[in-house]
Amino acid sequence: MPKYDDGLPFRVSQQLLRRIMRKEFPPGTVLPSEREIGETYSVSRPVAREAIKLLAARGLVTVHPRQGATVGHDLTGAAGEALLLAFHQADAVQADLLHLRLLLEPQVAGLAASHATFAQQRRMSIIRQHLQTLHAALDADDFERAHALWPQTDQPLHVLLGEMCQNAVFKVFVEIINTILWTNTQEVIPEMSKENLRIASNHHLAICDAVLIGDSEAAHAAMVSHLEYTRDHIFSRHNQLHELIQIVIDA
Repeated sequence: MPKYDDGLPFRVSQQLLRRIMRKEFPPGTVLPSEREIGETYSVSRPVAREAIKLLAARGLVTVHPRQGATVGHDLTGAAGEALLLAFHQADAVQADLLHLRLLLEPQVAGLAASHATFAQQRRMSIIRQHLQTLHAALDADDFERAHALWPQTDQPLHVLLGEMCQNAVFKVFVEIINTILWTNTQEVIPEMSKENLRIASNHHLAICDAVLIGDSEAAHAAMVSHLEYTRDHIFSRHNQLHELIQIVIDA
C-alpha cells in the first residue's frame, strides 16, 4: 500500500487558495466538488475533502452538507485572526495598537480628503447624518438611542476613510486594527459616558467635514485630535492597558 502523504491536502488547499486569490472563485461561489478537485489535482476524494476542511478552518470557505463549499464574502476575518495571533505571540499590548493608529490613521484621513470618489463622499454624508441624529438624541437626553447609533458611525467611518485612499491595503489594515482594538477594549472599558460620546462624535463630525470639502490638512489634524482623545480616555478608564492583547474566542 502506498504511503499516505499527509502534506498533500495542504498543497491542494494552497492551489485552491491561489485560484480564490485570482478570483477564479469569487466570493459567494461554490468550489468544485471533491470529485472535480480530485481529478484536477490527481488526488483521492479524501485528500480533496481534507483540503477543503483546511480552507474552512482558516475561515475562507463555508462547507454546506450536500451543497459543497462556498467562498466567503468577508475574507478579512481570517486575516484579522492571523494578525491577532501574531500580535499575541509577539507580546504586543493594547497601547501598541493605539500608537500604531496614531501613526497610520491621520495619514489615511489626509489621503481620503484628496482621493475620495463622489460615491464614497455620499456614503460619508450618510454617516454624517447619523452623527447629527446622535447629537440630537444627546440633546434630548435620549442617551440610549445615542449610544445605539454609535456603532453606525464609529468603525464604519474609519473603514470608509481607508477605502477612500484608493489603496486596498489601507482599507483592510484599518478595518483589522480597529476590529482588534474594539474587541479588546470592550473587554476592559466601561460604556462611554454622555460627555465621552459627544466629544468623540464631534471629532468624527470634524473629520467628515474636512474630508467632504477636500481639506487634507484639516482631516489629518482632526484625526490626530480624535485618536489622542481616544487614547487618553482609554488610559484614564483602564490603568492596565499594557496588558497583553487578548485573543477572544467565541463560545
